Amino acid sequence: MALPKPGGAHSLALVTVPSMGYAPVPPPTSLQPLLPQQPVFVVQETDGSVTLDNGIIRVKLDPTGRLTSLVLVASGREAIAEGAVGNQFVLFDDVPLYWDAWDVMDYHLETRKPVLGQAGTLAVGTEGGLRGSAWFLLQISPNSRLSQEVVLDVGCPYVRFHTEVHWHEAHKFLKVEFPARVRSSQATYEIQFGHLQRPTHYNTSWDWARFEVWAHRWMDLSEHGFGLALLNDCKYGASVRGSILSLSLLRAPKAPDATADTGRHEFTYALMPHKGSFQDAGVIQAAYSLNFPLLALPAPSPAPATSWSAFSVSSPAVVLETVKQAESSPQRRSLVLRLYEAHGSHVDCWLHLSLPVQEAILDWGGGRVSPSQSLHGPSCSPAAISWSDQTLSPFLPSKRLWGLLISASPA
Repeated sequence: MALPKPGGAHSLALVTVPSMGYAPVPPPTSLQPLLPQQPVFVVQETDGSVTLDNGIIRVKLDPTGRLTSLVLVASGREAIAEGAVGNQFVLFDDVPLYWDAWDVMDYHLETRKPVLGQAGTLAVGTEGGLRGSAWFLLQISPNSRLSQEVVLDVGCPYVRFHTEVHWHEAHKFLKVEFPARVRSSQATYEIQFGHLQRPTHYNTSWDWARFEVWAHRWMDLSEHGFGLALLNDCKYGASVRGSILSLSLLRAPKAPDATADTGRHEFTYALMPHKGSFQDAGVIQAAYSLNFPLLALPAPSPAPATSWSAFSVSSPAVVLETVKQAESSPQRRSLVLRLYEAHGSHVDCWLHLSLPVQEAILDWGGGRVSPSQSLHGPSCSPAAISWSDQTLSPFLPSKRLWGLLISASPA
């Protein structure tokens, strides 16, 4: 993680933080010796291309910043389609029939124009160790430009593309494409508290109508044993056509606001090749890590010497999505926890709490469970609560969402 320093600079530290908790950061004098066994290597070739390698994935960029190779090191499996390049920016004409800011018409796909970069703009940023990076500039049009830093961190299963765009267009649509060496008739997209699948072909009118799919933090294209996930931190339009993963970045409507989307934009997306299914590979957790990076905060004196976790779950299929204070909380001692089953499976799960619990009440979304199923205990010690998901249905997702009200014991 990056630690802020005076003057806007930062230093890097290797820190392991438990779920919903904190861990002390080593003092600055000891940061340098704590290099991992497998650091990030950065190599720039004589032709201007750059290779980044952290022992988990190996990334190769051509001299214009496009992705020519993405290899999962353990298996040697290549994720980018043969003869193709990823991180390819594409412009489309975007002139809807009626509602300028709301409609996206399918015929815009016929106006695809790849944005070609200029060789020689790719340069090494961070030279390796805990982090390696390369950056480049791209002139999208006479009026719009883009700068991007491609970042690979130690121990990280995905490569990040931190992007800044100065956007001054009219009726244009900017996307980025990643042709994958993966074949599947279905792609998976995250939605709130779950995911859905959409076809990668346009065999029927129903398939064609879903040329753009709403996606939250990630989308994934997987075949048996291997897949490629595209993560993002704020872009929600996505598609997979054939084996090409596409993420919608910016539009330029002129009604009802003639200045809509004009100006500076900053966002990050990431690419994660993985073995097995997205559930087994931890794509959901990786997308959460991208969207909620660790925060470096000053600690009161004396600083804690050990790490601490407030909440953790025993199954990777269950996500603790929200922790908030109850609105009708006496003496502000009650918390509401919201969890959901993310894999689409039956699951038995333990929720471990390091807080002193006085009472815990489970809610299935349709009302609280009976008192006999609640956990009661006068001034309980740190507790563990167990429950089992009984019913799962893709059409009735309410049983996949749980709420838990806990009350802390008096100090």
